[in-house]
Amino acid sequence: MDLNDEDSKNTFDESSSYFPLLNIYNKILLASKDSSGQVQLDENNYLYICGKMESHTTLAKYSFEACKFYIYSPSENRLYYSSMRSDDCFSNAIKWNNKLFENIRECLTKEQINIKKYYFILNNNAKDSKEKEDLIFENNKTYLELHFFAKKKDIVAFRLLLEEIIQNDKDIFFLNQVIMIDKESEEDLLTKKKKQFKQENEINEVENYIKGINDNYEKKTKEILIKFNKLNKSKKEEEKQLKIKLENSKK
Repeated sequence: MDLNDEDSKNTFDESSSYFPLLNIYNKILLASKDSSGQVQLDENNYLYICGKMESHTTLAKYSFEACKFYIYSPSENRLYYSSMRSDDCFSNAIKWNNKLFENIRECLTKEQINIKKYYFILNNNAKDSKEKEDLIFENNKTYLELHFFAKKKDIVAFRLLLEEIIQNDKDIFFLNQVIMIDKESEEDLLTKKKKQFKQENEINEVENYIKGINDNYEKKTKEILIKFNKLNKSKKEEEKQLKIKLENSKK
């Protein structure tokens, strides 16, 4: 995951410059750091996340509604919500390009974490408003951070500001959000299939119309050829009769 290589910085084309809406439901393992700064994963330390990454283009850097997520922590029985704009969740320390957004989306949807390339950490000790990797961290706020190792540097590539939601049955509430996202995905798929079906029908109608024109053309061409042959035959017969009359008149 080399986010700084020149190919990933400058490679753009129309076919890969747009990221569609992505619905996400995943279990994310959280990392922690020991006294020496070594990153470690704990199988018992995890969050559930569900929500969506909004559609956007990568042809230019601009401000847009980036994502909306619900996050549930079973160990703490805490429920969070996060709605972020691109300026606040994507780091300016890394060039915004196709590779960056592709990697972030991949990390959010993968089940297994490659600790040598990236990790997630829950930062609930944000102190003193300051810039960190070109992202402003506010006092006493909780962030879910996605860190990338780029050119041997540990960079916060993407982060979510978590706002706690007070609910009686937090797990049930979260599951309902998952069901809603699943339903939206099914409805979106159905809409796409209907659109595809409509397009296929329209294509079939056009093809049938063209086929009808071609069939009619062939039919008329045959009729014209038959008429021409008949007329030609009649003309030859008339010429033959005229020759006979002419010869008889000379006698």
